[in-house]
Amino acid sequence: MNHEWSCRLLSIENNLSGYNADIVSKMARYFQGKRCVLEFGAGIGTLAVEWEKQTKLKPECLEIDAERQQVIIERGFECYRSIGAVARKFDGIYSSNVLEHIEDDLSVLKELRSIMADGGVLAVYVPAFMQLYTATDRSLGHCRRYHRAELIDRAKTAGFQVIDCYYVDSIGLLAWFAARWSGRSLRFYDTWIYPVSRRLDHLFMRRVAGKNLLLIAKTP
Repeated sequence: MNHEWSCRLLSIENNLSGYNADIVSKMARYFQGKRCVLEFGAGIGTLAVEWEKQTKLKPECLEIDAERQQVIIERGFECYRSIGAVARKFDGIYSSNVLEHIEDDLSVLKELRSIMADGGVLAVYVPAFMQLYTATDRSLGHCRRYHRAELIDRAKTAGFQVIDCYYVDSIGLLAWFAARWSGRSLRFYDTWIYPVSRRLDHLFMRRVAGKNLLLIAKTP
């Protein structure tokens, strides 16, 4: 199963390059001056590679799956196996499509807070709207999709000050199931649909609705 998921992640990486680049761009703009950065739930290092490409800084990674850890290490990134294995403070932590897989997400946010320096920045990207939760979410291991107020409340309860929280990928509300598509369909989505969605987000939809939510917070 782990090998199957690693292959699937590699396929998604190959076919959603524009989407992944945009996620990193949206997050990284809040990390100006942050030199010590961790990716929580790094998968096979897709966003870590993009993060280094865009910022010229190599993030450290945390990934619990042994096979994916090996891929990350082979790509040249340091990788922790758990939050408990981290013995330093980070001034920035980002995570994409991870928190929704964790049953006790609040406890994890509190743990992340414990390994962040004062004034550190947290960026969390998650699927939006529990009304969209289907069997596909269950098959992907999602415990939930998030409402904006719910995500903000989680972050505040964990000890963060919320800077912003907005919707991403407005057209994706109609095409969010793209993760089940073939590689060709993913590439079509990445090349033609997502750029339009990104433009609509920028114009007005980010405060209205979208397939995902991006939360930016900081430690006091």
